[in-house]
Amino acid sequence: MKEWKGISRRDFLKGAAAGAVGVAAVGVLGGCSPSESNSDEAKSYNVSETKSADIVVVGSGASGICATVQAAELGAQVILLESNSVLGGNGILTEGMFAIGSSLQKASGVGTYITFREVIATEQEFFNYRVNALFWKDLVENSADNLEWLIKNGVKFSGVVDNYYGLGKIEVFHWFVDGSGKNFIEPMVAKAEELGVTILTKTPAADLILDNGKVVGIYAKKDDDSYLQINCKAVILATGGYANNTEMMEARGYDMTYAINQGNPGHNGDGLRMATDAGGADVSLQRCFLREPYSYGIHFFGTMTQAIHRGGPFLWVNENAERYTNEDCGAFTPGNNSNAVHTQNKSFLIFDQSLLDKLAQNVENLVEDVEEAVAKCPGDNIYKADSVEELAQKAGLDPEALVATVNRYNQLCRQGLDEDFNKAPEKMHELATAPYYIFRQDLSFWTSIGGIHTNRKMEVINEAGVPIPGLYAVGTDGCELYRETYTMNVPASCNGNNCNSGRTAAKNAVASL
Repeated sequence: MKEWKGISRRDFLKGAAAGAVGVAAVGVLGGCSPSESNSDEAKSYNVSETKSADIVVVGSGASGICATVQAAELGAQVILLESNSVLGGNGILTEGMFAIGSSLQKASGVGTYITFREVIATEQEFFNYRVNALFWKDLVENSADNLEWLIKNGVKFSGVVDNYYGLGKIEVFHWFVDGSGKNFIEPMVAKAEELGVTILTKTPAADLILDNGKVVGIYAKKDDDSYLQINCKAVILATGGYANNTEMMEARGYDMTYAINQGNPGHNGDGLRMATDAGGADVSLQRCFLREPYSYGIHFFGTMTQAIHRGGPFLWVNENAERYTNEDCGAFTPGNNSNAVHTQNKSFLIFDQSLLDKLAQNVENLVEDVEEAVAKCPGDNIYKADSVEELAQKAGLDPEALVATVNRYNQLCRQGLDEDFNKAPEKMHELATAPYYIFRQDLSFWTSIGGIHTNRKMEVINEAGVPIPGLYAVGTDGCELYRETYTMNVPASCNGNNCNSGRTAAKNAVASL
């Protein structure tokens, strides 16, 4: 198991049906009742233990722990499954919570003017009206109550409300104490234990059990490689997405050779796999990631990475040495940086000594860090040269093409008008002072956001919009707030959705018992 991470994004700027022992093969594929299963489709599990519960929650991250506590508060018998030995998932890495109209806003006098109108104005037009605004409406209307509910259950907030380092458009980010998700997760786990929830760590979910298309249980793998069968009336998937699953990532168009994952381990797409096996719609190709550019082998949280991989006064070129975008695209929303990089097979950023010296005036040890990176060149990805031609040769680019691109870029810089990609004049810096530097831009992933299609009850739905009875998806498994970009315009909205979707699914699951 990978080392459990405790670094947040803040450092750079979530009735018995079978015998207790035996082999079970009961409709584990989507939509298959026991009578519909056949030897080619059904999977067999060496079941060594059987349990029963009203609701099983799969995953103990931000959304899973909220679903667990809410369901238990409403009187349900709940079993919480966690694949890792440590609880909390990526929820440990969160720093705050979204809310509008909260007691903390009123006490601080910050963001008290904000309504649903301000939220939807920043999001719906960005996504060309492709998001269902009612998901945002539900989130906003429930957000103040969600925050008070968290406070009641022991979650520790600092009282500071802001727009998250200026990255958000509105002041709705409610900071946890010390900006630490531990002050969110740990009190909620304690509350779950107080309410009598059965918590099983190192017990990854394997497959759903269906009867005539309805979820009636789940198989989970035990430490001894045998399986636990849990018979239940509802399953809430809160597995945190699929960003740790290389096969799934590559199938969605990502070259993972030099990519890294900054999230905690265990987000292997189990929720998406089980949901689609049960007949749920896979909308992952229409959803997004929390991801950012970086250079392979270089400390992501180091000041150098943060100084050069956020766009701005650099030149970006692709594998053909062509400039391909406005390099300051992240000024509109940070997610645009990784969006732009992903449009090319390869992306490189280029700067000269004069820009490096200028940036170094405000970034400690930047020159030394850049020179160290050049010396290491950890993935055949970072080079320094006395001419543009030599730089191209070292990076494996066409020297003639790169010279032409740099000449064109310099011409635009001198005239103060970016006729090609409309970058602001103050972000245009001529490449004229040797030596020159080039960094390949790889991608760093935190989490996938969305993938399982849900309705507003957080029920998993099929391609026709029909719910799969007894199955829910919450948090980043089933997020419906965004499309291809996690905008951060409404800061902490993703974590707000974790809480809101978890509570919503739990309430609806309990109501269906």
